[in-house]
Amino acid sequence: MLRYAKIIENYQVIIFTGTDIKWAKKQNFAELEVEKGYDGNWYILGKAPIKPKQNYIEMRLAEYPPLNEQLDMIYHDFENWKYTIKKVKEKYPKN
Repeated sequence: MLRYAKIIENYQVIIFTGTDIKWAKKQNFAELEVEKGYDGNWYILGKAPIKPKQNYIEMRLAEYPPLNEQLDMIYHDFENWKYTIKKVKEKYPKN
């Protein structure tokens, strides 16, 4: 996407959103191909950081039921708890 932008650091840019192009050029904004990164910041096209992959532990923790629910499952329905945990572990195996 072509926008008026100014490089600030590490290929990160500030986007000019106004309409006074003459003012923007005086402020060292130039037409650049830019893209929005996963972090919400703007970067020169092709230089946006890549979102780091979560490891299996983080993905499992996000998917497991809350601890209070797990404790209730263990007490009232142990087999269902084992099944629930097993499914998450199968979905996100150790690498």
